[in-house]
Amino acid sequence: MSLLAVGVAAIVIAFALSSFFSKDAASFPPRVPSILPWFGTALSFISSPDDFLARCQKQYGNVFRMLLGGREVVVVCSAAAISSIYTTDHNTLGAQEMHQALYHAVSGSKGSSTEVHGVVTHLILPMLDQRLSRRAMGDLTAPIALALYSKVRPYAQMKSARVALKAFLTQPLCYATNLVMFGSRYPQNVYEDLNTLDETMTERFYGVPFWFWPSEKARRRMLRQIRDYLSTEDISEEDGWLGTAFKRSFRDNNTALHEACNHFLALQWGMQTNTFGIALWLFLFLLHHPDAFLAIRNEIDKAVKEDFGDLESFVTNVKPQMLDKPCFALLTSALLETMRLTAIFIPFRVAKSDFQLKDQGRTVTVRKGEYILGSVQAVHMNENSYTDHHKFVFDRFAHGEHREGRLPTEGRPWFSFAAGKHLCKGRYLAMYELKIVAILYLHLFDFTPVTNGSSPWWPPRTTSRNLGIPRVKEFFVDIHPRHDA
Repeated sequence: MSLLAVGVAAIVIAFALSSFFSKDAASFPPRVPSILPWFGTALSFISSPDDFLARCQKQYGNVFRMLLGGREVVVVCSAAAISSIYTTDHNTLGAQEMHQALYHAVSGSKGSSTEVHGVVTHLILPMLDQRLSRRAMGDLTAPIALALYSKVRPYAQMKSARVALKAFLTQPLCYATNLVMFGSRYPQNVYEDLNTLDETMTERFYGVPFWFWPSEKARRRMLRQIRDYLSTEDISEEDGWLGTAFKRSFRDNNTALHEACNHFLALQWGMQTNTFGIALWLFLFLLHHPDAFLAIRNEIDKAVKEDFGDLESFVTNVKPQMLDKPCFALLTSALLETMRLTAIFIPFRVAKSDFQLKDQGRTVTVRKGEYILGSVQAVHMNENSYTDHHKFVFDRFAHGEHREGRLPTEGRPWFSFAAGKHLCKGRYLAMYELKIVAILYLHLFDFTPVTNGSSPWWPPRTTSRNLGIPRVKEFFVDIHPRHDA
């Protein structure tokens, strides 16, 4: 054995012994032991973040420390602590490193110039707050519904068809969203490339090896199309609800075209792919729970008939106020329950100064330069907050007091749209799009899962490593139009 190998082995053994024995067993928060210097628990975390954090919580409690790729990380698993992370000012707990990592994974660019960062922070993000607000949705829901219906209606004229469920649900939605948000000038053939890029986002974000070339080609094609879209001499209504504002903001500030293209790609990915995942999981849960499927379909059929007259009237006249009415209480609840079980995003912040966090009567000190991570999964799967937490209870959120424009999650720890100052900017767009998708598809079609021989289709095959929403491997259904709908 070479002297180098002996030296490396000695370092690893010394680090492992110090990790296991240097800390007092009663220290708070307890430390997750690891045998690798610098890497720490990174390999276990990256292989399956949700499972790893769940195991650590079971063994070490609601607060623990770990070394994660050279970062000293404090993990918290309580609703109060996670709420505190979301409500703390960004000058104390910064999220820029997380945002830059996502931006790099999507666009391939290391980061923006100071000037472009200022444009995004002070112009683009406030513009998104305004143009994706609930009030603004009143101008968008009917156009999105009409565009979606135009793509789905041909299937309702078929006798039957076998389709990949994800593409069947989300490709028309991608078309409808792009048409309304970015106008007729934006290419309508980006779905396959966006989906190809999204399938590798987890590997890109965590920096693990994967066969990158198909997704790299997809990204390059999308960036070329975006460049052509942003390079038009004029700005007109043909650039859509968001496209006009996006173009104007960057042109007025002389932003370099390649940086504008990268941010546009990141915007499109963030605006659509999570919605696609939730739409797929909603239908998977409903297909696995026939009682939920039937109850929600009956609710939709009744509302379409009594509140709109027929489906054509629905897609022509639908408004946010209508989608928020109690007549869709079960659908709203099923969507929130789907997100509780699947949309498990991890708030990850770096302390810009020493920070003290209160957690169930104890004080957790996070030093400047250390990181704090909130395990949303631990909160969403807490039996004290959610009875039968591991089950899909479709009417879990359907029995509370109805308040227009507010999600019926009050009194429960629910973080799928984040919280506090960091609420998801696209939350209204996502909820109303998901409701429109569910109403159209459940009203128009019957679904039969395609099984592989005698093997059951549930649970669907998923990947162990995910970025928020579990990725489902290709799943097929037979669709049959409901001609009496």
